[in-house]
Amino acid sequence: MAEAIFDDPVGEKIAAAAPEMLADKAKKPWARMLVLAILAGAFIAFGSIAALVAQADMGDGGAVRLLSGLAFSVGLMMVMIVGAELFTGNTMMLLPMTTGALKPGRMFGAWTLVWFGNLIGALVIALLFAGSGGLGDGVGEAAITLADDKLAKSPAAIFCSAILANMLVCLAVWMSMNARTITGKAVSILGPVMIFVAAGLEHSIANMSLLPLGWLAAPGASPDLIGGLLNLAFSTVGNVIGGGAVAVAIAFGHDRLRQSAG
Repeated sequence: MAEAIFDDPVGEKIAAAAPEMLADKAKKPWARMLVLAILAGAFIAFGSIAALVAQADMGDGGAVRLLSGLAFSVGLMMVMIVGAELFTGNTMMLLPMTTGALKPGRMFGAWTLVWFGNLIGALVIALLFAGSGGLGDGVGEAAITLADDKLAKSPAAIFCSAILANMLVCLAVWMSMNARTITGKAVSILGPVMIFVAAGLEHSIANMSLLPLGWLAAPGASPDLIGGLLNLAFSTVGNVIGGGAVAVAIAFGHDRLRQSAG
């Protein structure tokens, strides 16, 4: 029995299927891709809201950060279960581009459309949540504190943090690819996402909702739009490197780059 369990090459199966799956995602019709991207931005924004609620009036201890990560992970679970289009997960499209299964122009086009679609979804949910009165009391204070912390980071810190963040997010996405049940997908996602949130790492799409929520919670203050744009720029580039590196490295480890190219 034990031998049969260890002989089951789950990692190999995911590596074999990933290049084609990721290439197919990039080849969806543009209109459909945009709708799914808006949904993904909204789902991640719901995760951001859940994380802020978990932090409200709770201080900044390690246990609170882990709880916040647990709450945020629900956002990525919704993305993966529904099949929405998330930019940070789609950075793994570098894998099929490397094997020749996806043309660079199509990949960059898909990235651009999904990034802006994610932004639309994130902003809509942030505005609706603020309009609903959800940023009162401790939730609003948590949003302001988190946004200020993110804007206080140097570009180098944001960049390095973003690489680490998307390594973890893409590991979660990668592991969930072969899950056949909702429970399996949820379990695959939970650990890596909880780590990146608890560690305070930079996820460009999460920041599309977290930064506006911080600004909306303090209507009397002028939002640091330049700082926000710089955060998104450096976190986006870092996320691309982290996510692409994970996909290519795992595929290489399973000898799938050579086989796919052949």
